[in-house]
This record gives sequence, structure tokens and C-alpha cells, in this order.
Amino acid sequence: MSATRMLGMLLAIVTVLVSAAGVQAQAPGSPAAPPPSGTAADGGFAGAAAVLLALLALFVVVGIGVKFYDLRRKRETEAVHLQAQISDALLRDQVLFGLPITPTVNVPTWSGSPAVIEVSGQVPTAETKDAALRIVDAEARRIRPDFLIEDRMAIVVTMERRAA
Repeated sequence: MSATRMLGMLLAIVTVLVSAAGVQAQAPGSPAAPPPSGTAADGGFAGAAAVLLALLALFVVVGIGVKFYDLRRKRETEAVHLQAQISDALLRDQVLFGLPITPTVNVPTWSGSPAVIEVSGQVPTAETKDAALRIVDAEARRIRPDFLIEDRMAIVVTMERRAA
């Protein structure tokens, strides 16, 4: 949910609360009897304080939600950047060019957790697989100090005959 949409919802809720308080204060058909001593001022203040407290709580909740949304978006941007850099590095290598190797990066929301780089695909030899993992490791180390590499590559011997 975007911050603009959340702000619009917040304004709608505030409008409903304010109009409900206004309607309650102007209830038609109420006799104009004098209120008992001391309770009118206390009841009005308590109602206004409750509405203000509810609005303050609503602002805090919306603020926290916007912060989490922004943090998640920032982490997704970091993941896309790291994934693009690793993909480019794999494509630049002559041995790996044209092989179906796909890096997928997941950066957790909390900053203390390492990024997880999942490398999947098919390679013709174990040496090619090791070369791909070295490139992924070197490129990830250049961009980010904390990461884990999950190797999901398969060695398919029939690929070697087609490549030759």
C-alpha cells in the first residue's frame, strides 16, 4: 500500500471521526434542559481527549506502517541491484556465456541478516560450476559484505557435447 493511499485513508477516518463528534454534539430533538452541575464540562473534555488520543494513536500506527513499507522497498531495491550486478558478471565471462545460470537474491527486511543469493541452472562440468560460484562470490563481496550463497546448479553432462 502506498504512502499516499495510507494518508488518504487516514484523512477519511479523521473526517468521519470529526463529523461523528459534530453530529453527536448537535443531536436534534434534545430538550434544552440544563446539565447537572460540573458534568457538562468534564464530559466534553473527556470526549475531546478521547478523540485526540485516538487520532494520535492512528498517526503513530500509520507512521510505523509507512516506515516498514519504505524499509521493505529499500531492501527490494538492494536485492535487485545485487542480482543485476551478479547476472552481468556471469554474462561477461566467456566460459559461462550462454549457459542457463540464474542468480536470485533475497535481502531480508532486518539489516543484521545476510543477503541470500540462490544460484540455479545447469552447467556441463564441475569446473564450470566452480567458476560460476567464484564469480558470484567475488561480485557479491564487491557490493555487500554479508551474504550467503545457495548452490542449486546441476551438472548436466549432455550439455558438454552440445557446447563442443
